[in-house]
Formats: sequence, C-alpha cells, structure tokens
Amino acid sequence: MDNNKLKKIVIFILFIAIFVMSSAYALLYRNLRINGNASVIASWKVGITSIKEGAKTGNAVSTSVPSYTISTANFDAQLENPNDSIEYIITIENSGKIDAKLNDITSTQSGNTSIVYEIIGINENDVLKAGESIEVKIKVSLKDTINIDGAMNSSITIVFSYIQHA
Repeated sequence: MDNNKLKKIVIFILFIAIFVMSSAYALLYRNLRINGNASVIASWKVGITSIKEGAKTGNAVSTSVPSYTISTANFDAQLENPNDSIEYIITIENSGKIDAKLNDITSTQSGNTSIVYEIIGINENDVLKAGESIEVKIKVSLKDTINIDGAMNSSITIVFSYIQHA
C-alpha cells in the first residue's frame, strides 16, 4: 500500500471516528431545565379592632363616643374632681399570618400635667401571635393635687410599634 492511500484511509477512519463521537455526544447530551415558582401567602395585619369605655371612678365621663380605625383610637374624657378616673379598653388584633412583637411604646402628652395617663396590660417585647388579640387599658385620671395654672385639658398620643417576631 502506498503512502498516499494509507493517509486517505487514516483520514477516513478519523472522519468516521469524529462522526461517531459527535453522534454519540448528541444522543447522550440533554438540556436539563428546572422551572420553579414561589409565592408568599403570609400577611401582616396588626391593628386596632375595637375601643370601649371601661371602669369609671368619681365624676369621670366620656364626652364623646370612643372611636377607632385600624391604626388609631380616639376618646375624650372629662374629669371633675381629684382622683376621678376613666378607663378605655382598646383591642389590638393580629389577624395576619405572622407573629408580631411589640418593639416600642412611645407616648407624647401635652397640656395639664395633673391629668395622668396609664397604659395597662401590655409591655414592650410582648408577642402577639397570629390570630390572637390583646386588650389594652388606657386609664385617664386626675391627680389628687390639681395644677390649676394654665390649660385644664390634656392630650396624649400613644404609639405601639409592632415588628415581625423572629
């Protein structure tokens, strides 16, 4: 066999080998595709669901019907004599699917300092589990010694800051 013919046979065998290897690779090669979807069904919904008048002492009265929205509660009280007091019961509910922790309670009072506000039944770091509610009392009272200098009224803003409980 001459050298030229041998080269042609080797090239033909290499061509066949490459063809077979390419075909085998194509048969064995597969694209793997992974598709996925995820959705969040958790919901965050912590808010005020009711307010009502509670216990009264002395001549304390509400001067308007207590009202609320999901984020605010409103009341007006009139105190006449030392040690008069009235309570307002506010329901805070976690109707979401995530447990909530009371991160912070802040209050800002203005007006006559003889009028005292007390928050009863809730503390910072309390956990309000999903689906549960808590009743918080705000007690408005008149001190036994009254400051009659200046305004005879007072207002307060109380903020309950809830965060997701880890």
